[in-house]
Order: sequence, then C-alpha cells, then structure tokens
Amino acid sequence: MRTCILVLIVFQFKVALSQVSYFEIGMFGGACNYQGDLAPVAFVARETHGAFGAFGKFNVNSIFAFKASVYSGLISGNDDNATEYWKQQRNLSFQSRIYEGSFFFEMNLAKYNPKYKYAFMAPYIFIGIGYYHFNPRARYEGIWYDLQPLGTEGQGLPQYPDRVPYSLWQYSIPMGFGFKARIDRTWNIGVEMGYRKTMTDYLDDVSTTYISKELLLEYHGEISWQLSNRTDEINGGYEVLKDDTKYRGDDTNKDWYIFSGVVLSRNIEIRTWDEKKFKYKDNRKKHGLKKSRKKMDCPGINQRL
Repeated sequence: MRTCILVLIVFQFKVALSQVSYFEIGMFGGACNYQGDLAPVAFVARETHGAFGAFGKFNVNSIFAFKASVYSGLISGNDDNATEYWKQQRNLSFQSRIYEGSFFFEMNLAKYNPKYKYAFMAPYIFIGIGYYHFNPRARYEGIWYDLQPLGTEGQGLPQYPDRVPYSLWQYSIPMGFGFKARIDRTWNIGVEMGYRKTMTDYLDDVSTTYISKELLLEYHGEISWQLSNRTDEINGGYEVLKDDTKYRGDDTNKDWYIFSGVVLSRNIEIRTWDEKKFKYKDNRKKHGLKKSRKKMDCPGINQRL
C-alpha cells in the first residue's frame, strides 16, 4: 500500500512538472474590513478602509500554486452603526492597523496558462496560514489610546486569573476565492476576496463582561474605566455603572478581518520541464541571423565555400 501511494505521488509530481511552471510577482490594492462585536456585518461602508500588499507565487502547473504575501490594511468598528438599542447604549468604538504575512495553497478551478490564449481566465480558491500584528485603539477627548495595555475587561487583574492580556501578534487562517485573467503572456489581472479567521476575540478589545469601576480605577486608572464604560457620553454625562454580571461582548465567536480588491501580477521565466535532460526548457522564441537564414533557405558560410 505504501509503495502504491509513493508511486502515485511521484507520478503526480512528474505530471505537474511536465506542464508549464513559472514564477509570478504582483501587487494587491483594495479594501480591508472587520467582523466582530462592534461590526456583526462585515461590509459597512463607513468602516471600509484601504489596503495594499505584495506577493510572490510559484505556479506548479495550470492548476496548483503556492503563494507568499505581505498585506496591510486598517479595520474599525463602531456601535453607532448598530441597530440594537443596547449596543447603541454601549457606545464603544475602535480602529487598528493590520500587518500580515501569509503563505497560501492556491487551486484554479479551470486550467490557467498565460502562455496560451485558450486558457486565459480561471476562478480560483485558496487557503493558508497567516501571522499578523494588530493594536486596537480608541479615541477619548481628542486623544488616541492603545487599548491592550489598559486591560478594559480586567486582563491581568488577580481577581480574574483567566483573563490574561492578549497578544498583539497572532496566527490566522486565510481562505477565499478570486478570478484572474490573462492580459498578455507576461501580465495577469484579477479580483479576490480573502477572509481571515483569527484565534482571538480581541481585535476590537471587546469580548466578555464589564469590570467594576472600583477595580479598574485601582489597578488600571481613570482612562481604563472611561474607555471600558462609555455610557456617560450619550446619556448627558450620566454614567451607567457596570460590573462582571453585565455583558460587554460575546466571547463565543472569534473575530474576522477581510482583504478584498484587485491583483496585478507579472509572470517570470515561463518554462517547461525537460524529462530527458532533467532540467527546465526555455520556451521563449529564439531570434537571430542563423535562424533567419534557415527560414529563408539562405546558404551558410560552409555551403557557399
């Protein structure tokens, strides 16, 4: 059984190499969105921000490819967009810059080969692993504050040993789909949408329950309390006191962020594997005086002599 599996793998590898393999470098430009406690619906116009990135890809054949990318974008959420009354009263908001490095496995749903016009477009899907940095911030009285050090939900307090400060560097699982087309032999253009499933519920610094005012003032100070409970800002200065019996967020669902936009890429070294010589063949057309003479039936130097 093991021998059969090994033979099958080797056969698939040879089939892949017998087709056109090539490298690809490109750019991404588009939008970044977030879905979580402060944005149950991902695509809110006022919370959509610009994103950009670059990538490199190795196309094994006309179906499979491996891609590495570096993307960046801004995400944000605000209870002003909520339709539920209790969320409007919660009155929380945030924004954060995302910096991501990822590695993908990509599969075309139809054969794609920029060398040939008959395989000039294809939809594709991808999945991979990412590593990203985020830093949720909120604005209070005209000043932006980093929320993670403030422990707005009691992170780091001895009374809540299970609430540890969350890391600003996390892993994600990118997955998505796209569509690409051949501009010519060298250039490709496409659109794609990639969802990132995170392992945290704190992209927005909102997850579980409130903490009593006394505890936050004692351990983290006035700003921590003000950015944990912002009910006074929409109640004419009247503060609605909250404690750990009152939900601030929903910790049963992890947060997501999304990159969507346009990709433009350039193909490099389109070559085919030569099984006899065990090396890549150069598929580019060769030009020169010798080939031109042969095409026009011109005699060579030795023939003329």
